[in-house]
Amino acid sequence: MAEKEKESKSAEYTVSLRKASLKGRPDIQKAKNAIAILYKFFQKKYHKPKEQVKISNEVNEEVWKNSNNIQARIQVQAIKKDNKVLVYLKESKELKKALEKEREGEKKTAEKKKEEEKKKKEEKKSAEKEKKEETKEEKPPAEKTEKLSEPKQEEKQEQESKKVNKE
Repeated sequence: MAEKEKESKSAEYTVSLRKASLKGRPDIQKAKNAIAILYKFFQKKYHKPKEQVKISNEVNEEVWKNSNNIQARIQVQAIKKDNKVLVYLKESKELKKALEKEREGEKKTAEKKKEEEKKKKEEKKSAEKEKKEETKEEKPPAEKTEKLSEPKQEEKQEQESKKVNKE
């Protein structure tokens, strides 16, 4: 279950900001309201509290640069990573950097897993070799063991049967 939480998922969204640009509001309130709409959208989408939703600087700057004339929609990409939601502009530099870091992290974890698997295989092989050596040492050599010849075996069986008959 912990492994699933560490996995990151990304998705693209087009968020409507029309409600933020209602007439009769000051420009500052329009921008603040637009940011609040973004937070609410991702809180509902990912079921996370506001503290776990992070909006990138580029998204914030995009909203604030047009604070007097807020866009009707904004295209963003959200990445769910380590129990947080990171929101970036669709084709931004920050998004590319984040994705590159993520890929590097995935490569490192894959390499670590491969190394661990190799170590486990080596340990198993060495354990098997030790077991084989121990079993060879425990078994007495074939020359020292006496094999009963057929006549001796027959004699023993007869003696056993006589004992059973006497009782």
